[in-house]
Amino acid sequence: MNNETGPVVTIPVDSITVINPRIRSKKTHREVTESIQRVGLKRPIEVRRCNDDPNRYVLVCGQGRLESFKMLGQTEIPAIILDIDEKTGLMMGVVENVARRNPLASEMLAQVEILRKKGYSDAEVGKKIGYTASWVNMVGTLLSKGEKRLLAAAEAGHISLHLAIEISRASDADAQHLLLDAVNSGEIRGKKVAVIRRILNQRARVGKGTSEQAGRNVKRKRLSPEDLMRLYQRDADRHKVIQLKADRVSNSLLIANEIFKELFATPEFVRIVKAEGLATVPQPLVEAATRGGLV
Repeated sequence: MNNETGPVVTIPVDSITVINPRIRSKKTHREVTESIQRVGLKRPIEVRRCNDDPNRYVLVCGQGRLESFKMLGQTEIPAIILDIDEKTGLMMGVVENVARRNPLASEMLAQVEILRKKGYSDAEVGKKIGYTASWVNMVGTLLSKGEKRLLAAAEAGHISLHLAIEISRASDADAQHLLLDAVNSGEIRGKKVAVIRRILNQRARVGKGTSEQAGRNVKRKRLSPEDLMRLYQRDADRHKVIQLKADRVSNSLLIANEIFKELFATPEFVRIVKAEGLATVPQPLVEAATRGGLV
């Protein structure tokens, strides 16, 4: 079989079956219908023949155009009949939907779910739709968790699909809702979501361990989006302090190393150290000591 483009023919609209219909934007559908009514169909739909009935067809690409023709009362539609099998037709339909300029998040997820259920690996799905295998795997995780609120937020354009996946990795439903509310309110954006999710997960683990040790359920105060920003700032300040301490320690070690290099290069110092039996040198100073002749 091949999927080369064939001649354009006219086929009855009621002989076409749509196997995996997708939800369309009403505005977009209305615009397509109005365009067809004004100037006609610019691009024919693509179909394949049914395996059990050569007079019937399965839609490969062009659901919106087909629905517009039906809405306009047309009984026939221009089409290209492809000589392909069911699996190839399914993949072509998925690729066409994903390749549209602004595919809806829910459609993207639906296409990924369809292909995974058909037995395609994450790497195969990713290659076909232009994403990495790890991205497909994360989407699969989001779908398996049934994150309806996150899916709705992505569908409405309030958050990106990547952000929805990041939020879904929070430790529990309360943390997810809190993160989503904070994003929707504008309190947190971008990379801050991942940082705050990590902080919330740490708090959840610490809280669980503390309550188990105490032998009782300890309820934490319910956080607000504003509280999340305070947690983020506190964590950022703590990391700054750690970095400053690390810089000070690093500078001190560099100075100490230079001092010991000079001492080990001094014969009198080496003789005194050997005379006192102090021939054991800490690992960070081994290189300097070797150059000075101590070890």
